[in-house]
Amino acid sequence: MTPVDAQLLADLQLWYAREARLLDERRYDLWLEMVDVGVRYQVPTRYLTAQGDVGDFGAWTVERELTQAADVFLIDDDYAGIRTRIERLQSGMAWAEMPPSITRRIVGNVEPGEVHEDGGIEVFSALMAFKSRGPRERSFLTAQRRDLLGRSDGGFRLRRRTVIIDDTVLMGENLSIIL
Repeated sequence: MTPVDAQLLADLQLWYAREARLLDERRYDLWLEMVDVGVRYQVPTRYLTAQGDVGDFGAWTVERELTQAADVFLIDDDYAGIRTRIERLQSGMAWAEMPPSITRRIVGNVEPGEVHEDGGIEVFSALMAFKSRGPRERSFLTAQRRDLLGRSDGGFRLRRRTVIIDDTVLMGENLSIIL
């Protein structure tokens, strides 16, 4: 096992803390500056699998529970799609977010992965997201995020994010926040 570069880990943790704070403060303009224009942001649907269908647990992967290429994703956005989503949130026309949700994202278990030849780095993290819109509308979800971050001006930019939600049925009324 390769030891993790302590400075890289600290830089990643700060990047994720800043990202969560900006999203919680609805500072989408500043958050977009952390996003690469070639980004792909996906939230696949997750399915339950019966134990009898598994066969070999030694070869089991979470990917077998996720949306396949021909299926519909909960979210499948590029940069333009993310920007449109944000513009809608800021327009007052996103009825699912009127009034805007109060959110809190907690990101942990930040784990650097493979470093690509172009300097991009795979990063795994755990997300806990809370959303409240009054006394009756509260939702909480957990997920794993699989990101590809590119280096940019001494920092990072989000090139790809796959959010694997830990539920097969979402308990909230909608999925209108950025995870």
